[in-house]
Amino acid sequence: MCISCDETSQIFSVEIVTRESVKNNIDLYKEIAQRLFQNKVISLINVGNNRAYAENGKHIFGFELHLTNRHNPADVTLANVENALQGLLTQFEGYSDMQIKMS
Repeated sequence: MCISCDETSQIFSVEIVTRESVKNNIDLYKEIAQRLFQNKVISLINVGNNRAYAENGKHIFGFELHLTNRHNPADVTLANVENALQGLLTQFEGYSDMQIKMS
């Protein structure tokens, strides 16, 4: 959890298996934001701490989502985030196996 400027953000760590090494993907971030806004999970999003590494012969693309809902903070849950992002990777070729964890 991150608290600043009278806002409380929940921090989620996201890791995605990718075919090639990826350091960032603005289109992916935009789609994540759109889905979270449409599902009324958040009112504010920040993406940061991008990382790319190899593990067990797989490329991993990771980043953090700092999510806030000023109107209903209780809506920012792991279950709601997972539900909003379900099926997200089908439109991104070479991306698979997304894992989301609360930090």
